[in-house]
Amino acid sequence: MKKFVAVFLIGAFVLLIAPLASFSAPKGSGALAGHIYNEDMRTPVRNAIVKLRNLTTLKEYMSEPTDPDGMYRIPGLEEGRYVMGVQGPTGSYNFHYSIMIKADALAKLSLAMKPGNAPVMLQQSSGSWKKKTTIVDFFKSPAGILTVIAAVEVALFAVALAEDEASPVVN
Repeated sequence: MKKFVAVFLIGAFVLLIAPLASFSAPKGSGALAGHIYNEDMRTPVRNAIVKLRNLTTLKEYMSEPTDPDGMYRIPGLEEGRYVMGVQGPTGSYNFHYSIMIKADALAKLSLAMKPGNAPVMLQQSSGSWKKKTTIVDFFKSPAGILTVIAAVEVALFAVALAEDEASPVVN
């Protein structure tokens, strides 16, 4: 009986520790790939270099120059948030937002470079490219404006409920 209890306890301990070992194992690496297009959103940009900087470790990664189709690829990225820049024949472009790279996954991001403005982010939708809508675009739309108005009204209502009610009637 003592032998059975000892084997049971050792087995339970191994089952308890085994899942924890998988959490401490090093994570795989991710990759980023896509195309760089000219401002017309159709002409590929050749010999552009895409650069990434990890926001946590500040480690920098860069792609090989883009091929004649404007394609780039950056393998071996650790999981995390990155800022991106593109150095092309017509100049350098930096982004003011971050992108998330997941371990063991390939992120796809294609860009059109517009001189004087931030690059336009594109997404593929059933074989064609279209401009991706941003949060700023939403708040410029009628639905976004109504959302802001509703949020302000709710906040003012909450402030009014928090204060003591002012009443001209005295009891």
